Amino acid sequence: MFLHLGGNQIISINEIIIVENLEKTTATSFQEWWQQRAKTGLEIVDSGEGKPKSAVYTGQKIILSPISVYTLKKRSEQFTG
Repeated sequence: MFLHLGGNQIISINEIIIVENLEKTTATSFQEWWQQRAKTGLEIVDSGEGKPKSAVYTGQKIILSPISVYTLKKRSEQFTG
């Protein structure tokens, strides 16, 4: 099954390793977050739909999503039970 993450970002549920909540992140702490994640070597993909509320980690990339962790969880549960 596939999960829509916002914008044109759709991934297989099986690719998801972890989803990180970014909703309480300030601009300064987001800059720090970005710099730390950039060091991992993973591609960081921004959906381009405003301030990200979550970061979805896969084996190859981190996808920034305007959709909350709670909503992504609910959507994924529709497929996984």
